[in-house]
Amino acid sequence: MKTKYFFIFLFLLGLTVNATAQQSENGLTSVLKAYKITTAADGNEVATEVTEVTPGDLIEYRLTYTNATGGDISQLQPVLPIPLQMFYLGETASPELSGASVSPTANDFSRPPLTRQVQQPDGSTTTETIPAEEYRRIQWLVPALAAGESITLTARVRVRS
Repeated sequence: MKTKYFFIFLFLLGLTVNATAQQSENGLTSVLKAYKITTAADGNEVATEVTEVTPGDLIEYRLTYTNATGGDISQLQPVLPIPLQMFYLGETASPELSGASVSPTANDFSRPPLTRQVQQPDGSTTTETIPAEEYRRIQWLVPALAAGESITLTARVRVRS
């Protein structure tokens, strides 16, 4: 029997959110939704909005920002936390993370791929790539969001078994 998890999202921009959340600050709104991704009989992907998941599920987060400020916004840096019971599927972020960064811990963001130093039994150290599954937060860089414009940022995760 599979255990079901209710979505418990971490703090996102100062707001604790559920499966669908909306935040508005000074005319900039953000909406976070989660979708279970399945494959239909015809081979096409189907996205179904969800509020609970089971181990092994493929989930796509969609974070939409809308600029209703009346002016342009520059250098927007939204952050998507990855819940501990899930792991990020590398290279699924959209837009691509070319202008963004990831973190395996809290807020020490760097551009992927991340690396770490590992001490070997002989005392030497080697550099290894940190797997995307260990990334705990994704941060995009949106250089500009014009008045009235929206942008949707997505990333896929899998629920741990």
